Amino acid sequence: MFDEGVYHPPLNMSQDWAGWVLMLFSFGIVLMWKSIRDDTKVVYAIWFCLCIHHVVALWNAYVGHVIGAEGDARTFQFYAAKSSALLTPEWVALGNPTLVYLNSLGIFYRAFGASFFSGGELSVLAFTLSCVVLVKLTELLDLRHFCVGAVLFFGLLPSAVIFRSVTLRESWQALFLLLTVYWIIRLRRRPGKLIFLFMLMSSFCMASLHGGLRGYAVYLILIGIYWGLLGRKKGTIRARFVRFLFIGLIAVGVIMLAQKMGWYVTPEQGLERVDGFRKEAVTVAFEGRATYGVALDTSSVLGIVTSTTVIFVQYMFAPFPWQIENVKDAYALLESMLRFVLLFSAVYSWRRFSGEVRSYYGFLIIIFLGLELMWALGTINWGTSTRHHVPGYSVIVLLGVPGLFLFMRNIHIVLFGRRKAIIFQDRGNFVKPDSETNEML
Repeated sequence: MFDEGVYHPPLNMSQDWAGWVLMLFSFGIVLMWKSIRDDTKVVYAIWFCLCIHHVVALWNAYVGHVIGAEGDARTFQFYAAKSSALLTPEWVALGNPTLVYLNSLGIFYRAFGASFFSGGELSVLAFTLSCVVLVKLTELLDLRHFCVGAVLFFGLLPSAVIFRSVTLRESWQALFLLLTVYWIIRLRRRPGKLIFLFMLMSSFCMASLHGGLRGYAVYLILIGIYWGLLGRKKGTIRARFVRFLFIGLIAVGVIMLAQKMGWYVTPEQGLERVDGFRKEAVTVAFEGRATYGVALDTSSVLGIVTSTTVIFVQYMFAPFPWQIENVKDAYALLESMLRFVLLFSAVYSWRRFSGEVRSYYGFLIIIFLGLELMWALGTINWGTSTRHHVPGYSVIVLLGVPGLFLFMRNIHIVLFGRRKAIIFQDRGNFVKPDSETNEML
């Protein structure tokens, strides 16, 4: 479909008025939530990240593409502009996620003009809303003391800044993933019909943006329903039994609906598709320097487990030091090191905590690893993997930043004494005492 090369849109600032309105609106939308506007540090942190994103959007629109923002971003712009001129968008019954995104962008262009800058600002708007959801999640998880750090880690990763500031889908994927996680946690805190509906809507929007996310959405909904409802310890044995039956009926309904829409695949079908894709992709990209094409061994259960583990490790942490040849590789290595640190911090925090806090961490780790495994099976080089890490990056930031900050506090205490580390003291008490163990988590 996208075989016409890189598209360079003509410079036409008269059509960019919608982009400038979106830019101003992105700063104001942060203030719509009282809990956010009352904390000036959080507001300034989000605004600082927004400024960086806006600079990238402006550069891509008026100067030229930055590294990593060429190719799909400008090709998407071309087809979205083309879609805006059609009398009837070709939705293809939601069967093609790429067309869904292009036609959604095309509807906006039909109303406000086909502008590359406006398209980039739409992605920045999605990032702004993601920051709001991230802050709300820190409140739900009693991590508000780490909110500023989480926002800065989330908003200033260079590759993510680029991919979230142009006409790509990653910014919207990250938003709907965070929204789904938010509503699942709300569902566990206080179940309700509207909360359940919002969870389904968020996951549906996420699944509509990429073929791989359709299967992951089913996985996320089933995990979320089980953890959010059945995992709650409150209530009598009879009430829990009723919840179990209710959850079973919902799970069956979700699976049947996913089958009707073509979103559900059996493990055998999934392995067959992944195996075929990887063999074909490795053959085509065999000459690529950044390719780590590891074939999926489907001959036995042991082969599947072993090859999948190698694929996952390559996807998460490649390139390795001995594979560095240029600046891009060096940056990818630094990013993989950061990802390793955040993941290690998340697992360490999970092991350190207990009770309800540990349950939250365990749920978030499971959904993060599930998402990354899905991307890993469909990725064969570390250039593409950098882009695929963007949607799940928010979850690992939420998990890893608090533990990383506490580790930094301890390092300050060891090296400089408690007086030098006093700025970290209040942040050490970021979780409430566990009622079961009566200890500070």
